[in-house]
Order: sequence, then C-alpha cells, then structure tokens
Amino acid sequence: MYIFTSKFRNSKGIMLKNLLYTGCLVCLLFSCNEADTYRINVNLSNMHAQNVYAVFDAAGFRTVDSLLYDGKGGFVLTQKNIDYRTVTIYFDDFTRWIVVHLETPRRIAVSGDALFPQSVQIKGGRINELLSDFRKETATLSREQALLLETDDTIQEQLNEHNRVARLANINHEIRLQAEAFIQKYPDEKASAILIRDYFVDPDHPLQMDNLLDILNPELDDFYVVQDLKSYTARARQTIVGAKAPDFNVRNIYGNTFSRDSFANHYFILAFTSLWSDMCQTTELLLDDIITSFPKDSLHVMLVTLDENQQELRQTLSKDPVRWNIVTDSVGQAIGMLDTYNINVLPRCFLLDKEGTIILKTENGVELIQMLEQLIPQK
Repeated sequence: MYIFTSKFRNSKGIMLKNLLYTGCLVCLLFSCNEADTYRINVNLSNMHAQNVYAVFDAAGFRTVDSLLYDGKGGFVLTQKNIDYRTVTIYFDDFTRWIVVHLETPRRIAVSGDALFPQSVQIKGGRINELLSDFRKETATLSREQALLLETDDTIQEQLNEHNRVARLANINHEIRLQAEAFIQKYPDEKASAILIRDYFVDPDHPLQMDNLLDILNPELDDFYVVQDLKSYTARARQTIVGAKAPDFNVRNIYGNTFSRDSFANHYFILAFTSLWSDMCQTTELLLDDIITSFPKDSLHVMLVTLDENQQELRQTLSKDPVRWNIVTDSVGQAIGMLDTYNINVLPRCFLLDKEGTIILKTENGVELIQMLEQLIPQK
C-alpha cells in the first residue's frame, strides 16, 4: 500500500511538472508571438464610421490592410513584425493620413483630432515621441494651415485669395524655421532626418538639404531616410539651373529615337505633362504658341507624357496642325525620365541651351516665352 501511494504521488508530481512545463512553454511562445507583433491603438476624435486603410512599408515591399471602423471608441491595428519601417493610416477616403514609425516598443498609441492629422500625438518609440513633441510645438500653425487649405466656401469667404496664399506661405516658413531649430537641437536623432525629408526636400534647392544633412551625426548615415536623402540631393544637383542636363535615350510615338545630344546646337524644351487629354497642362505651358512662334531650326520641343496608348494618341494628334514630338510611358520611359529629372510636380519644363545646360526650370509658360524671346528671334 505504501509503495502504491508512493508511486501514485511520484506520478502525480511528474504530471504536475509536465503541465507546469507545458504551460510555461505556451506562455513563452505566446509572449514571443506578442513581442513580434505590432499593436497600434488608434483613438481619434471627430472620426465617423468608415473604411480605414493601413499601408505597412518595409524595404522593398509593403502590406496593405483595411478595417471597417464603426465610429465608436477607437480601433486596433496589428501586424506581424517583418522589419516594417512605417505604417501609414489613411482615412476620410484617403484625404487624411497619419504616419507611424515602427520600432521598439511595438505597442503604440495614436490620439488626437482626426480633422488635424498634423497635430496627432503618437506614443511608443523614440522617433514617434520626438515627432509628437514637434507637432505639439507647431500645433497652432498646422491647424491654421489645415483650415486655410479647406475648400469649404464659408471658410474661403473670410479671406480673399491673395491674403490666403500669403498667410499659407508665412505659415510654411514659420513651421520650417521651427523644424530647422529642432534639427539643430537634436542632431543625433532619426526624427531630425525625417523632418528634413518632410519639410526641406526641394529639387530646385538641394543645397539647403545638404546643409541640414551636414548637421546630423555621421552615425545616422546608415539610417534609410538619411541614405535616401543623400541619394536624392545627389540627383537633384544634376537638374538645377546651371547643371548639364542628364542624358536620356527614348523612343517617341513615331518610333524615332532621341537622346539629349540629339538636340545639340539648338535650344531645347523638355516638357513633362500627365495625360494628353489633360489639355490644360499644355495650354498652361503655352507650348502651342511657342512651337508656332519660334523657328524650328533654333528650337526643339519634346513632351514626356504619362499616356500609355501610343496608337490612340497618334490618332488624336493626326488632326492637330502641330507636329508634336511626344514620348509616352508605354514601356516605362516617362516614369524613368520623371525620376531622372526629379519631377515632383506636373507640368514641368526644362529649357536647355545649345550645349545641353539647364538655363530655366518652370511651370509657367509666360516665363518660358520671356526667356525664349531674349534668346531666339521670333518667326
């Protein structure tokens, strides 16, 4: 009897140990799984029921998730950690968004007013919290900026267009000054590099970006944002006024091949537009007037458009009295040239001199004509 009881007790002890071991293993696996998962709690006021989209970005790929928000309380986004860098949360039919930087800790809280995403506070992670501090400092300016950008007629009636544009420019300037002060205060922080990207990326003025990047601690050189910015400024310097225009090799809609040197010894306009059907862009650049006003033996014009159907475009142009030299995006040509020439707004024009040097960058056809009139006798 004693032996039986002893064996029973020993078996029970082993069973309890096994259960305890199994329980610990499950808890460990669960905690590891939790540690490898981003959990973002979003609680925004003035947010109605709607579809919310979350775009998780990593190096070289992205994941898109969505949820139906019922308009009550907040919502939670979760995503398995695959070295994501950011998640951009889109709402109000993609008209508003919030960027969350994903780093440790993986528990992040987003709070604020959905009507003013630029003032939202994000807790969790050094980058998010420093950027939240900056947003708190500039909250009054960013809220006024958002209101001025609203298209609601009742708001616009309170300001005439001139005053509105002037005030927006002043607000942008004030926010940039505060961003620059922040960068100088925190040269060792990744958040400073993000502010350079958010407020100072300008293909026409890369020198300012270079100066701000020089403020940053060299230890940040491995940060992907710094690497992207340095690559961008290097390319931007290739398309500033006074630089030799980047070379290209493209085929137009009629099958003719062109490079930069194809226009040597002539003044050359390289114009970037979206779609040919959006005629307001070519009208805005006054390209019709330019082509008919200046001699062909002195000036060449080439349009780069995002149209893809060459045959349809040729049919449309067959009734046009102007013989347009157009490059489309049928084989990715236009996208490649947009990248090469650092185009961030359409339409955009580059005027090159006879040696292929950029002498003007503009979106204004009047400015383009005024420059050409100084260089070329009209017909």
